Amino acid sequence: MSRSWLVRLSALLLCLVAFTQGLPLQQAENEDEKSVPGGRIVGGYVTDIAQVPYQISLRYKGITTPENAFRHRCGGSIINETIVLTAAHCIIGTVASQFKVVAGTNYQTGSDGIITNVKEIIMHEQYFSEFAYNNDIAILVVDPPIPLNNYTMKAIKLASEEPLEGAVSKISGWGTTSPGGYSSNQLLAVDVPIVSNEVCDADYENFGDETYRITPSMLCAGVRGVGGKDACQGDSGGPLVVRDELHGVVSWGNSCALATHPGVYAKVSYLRPWIDAKLAELQIN
Repeated sequence: MSRSWLVRLSALLLCLVAFTQGLPLQQAENEDEKSVPGGRIVGGYVTDIAQVPYQISLRYKGITTPENAFRHRCGGSIINETIVLTAAHCIIGTVASQFKVVAGTNYQTGSDGIITNVKEIIMHEQYFSEFAYNNDIAILVVDPPIPLNNYTMKAIKLASEEPLEGAVSKISGWGTTSPGGYSSNQLLAVDVPIVSNEVCDADYENFGDETYRITPSMLCAGVRGVGGKDACQGDSGGPLVVRDELHGVVSWGNSCALATHPGVYAKVSYLRPWIDAKLAELQIN
């Protein structure tokens, strides 16, 4: 067995253990059965794809159930015509043919947007290394290219510096309105302030075991002491944006929208060298 497959297998086993403690914000296969129109991202509001044109719906079906329809599993962000960024925990243990990317739509069950295939998956090699959900990032190569129109489909700039504490971020997606609750068929957004890693790590100090810490590859956002605003299941892989730059990828947290625990995101500025290196390799090839 090659080293790359050993890394993937180890990460998958760690994920399975972690799902009993930390809560990844990925939608389960059967959660869309509870989808209702008019729902809200926790504490958020209905938005339009023209307001977040970088947002995509990552749709999935099981490899043993080819007769099933593709269903919304996670979110993602358009980086360019052929590249989408999402969370590693959304795609681990899968193959590219199990996914479709839908861009330019307001609805997680809609077919009004542009549908394209995932041609290649590039997961961070150090995902889940040492700490839970560490380096939770993955690149999707799509084909045919997404026909960007700068209105309902637009690339987002990658952040190169981390956002300031207290800066207001926008998170969007089709996630559930509460932990284990109903997902939204309509695209939603929520505005949440950035929380420093030092403060966030202290909030998570007594959560789970010693593997659940806030690492440099992570970014936190939440309304501490108040709660009520957050991403939730089904939002995983989706964007956290500050001033029109992609700063975070929805990753994990203790439940959703708790006053005591901010939401946790993959930090784009920290992971930028890895992203840039992989994109450079793709251009060479």
